[in-house]
Amino acid sequence: MRVKPLKSNAERLACLEIAKALPEWFNEAGLKAMERDLKSETTFIAVENDRVLGFITIKSINKKALEILWMAVRREFRGKGIGTEMLHFTEEWAVKRGFEVLVVKTSGDLSYKPYDETRKFYERRGFVRVALIDPYPEWGEEALIYVKCLRKD
Repeated sequence: MRVKPLKSNAERLACLEIAKALPEWFNEAGLKAMERDLKSETTFIAVENDRVLGFITIKSINKKALEILWMAVRREFRGKGIGTEMLHFTEEWAVKRGFEVLVVKTSGDLSYKPYDETRKFYERRGFVRVALIDPYPEWGEEALIYVKCLRKD
């Protein structure tokens, strides 16, 4: 498996198909926003034998902060380190470009169990919960904000 930048429309469609197959994480509004972001923002994909296994989409907030907008791995490949590899690739890419902080927003609904996995994924990889915004204006529901410092000065 390797991680590389998303280049083709076929790869973009594969990313959308992955997300559509994970309805407990991605609703219709999210899929519409994702479709837009996959066209306009930086996306890296995990590929094996020309098959897209997962993706991570990022956006610059400013010169020092980068936000993870979307991240998903095919259901049958979850828990095999693909998300970790994509995150590691993204962190290295960000550091090389002078970014110091990685930010991610996720559901703040602590009663919704699928997002327990998401929160634990980020926490185990060094992200720290810094805020709960309720409601998050764009979502109309609560959002947790996590950050990770990338610079090791």
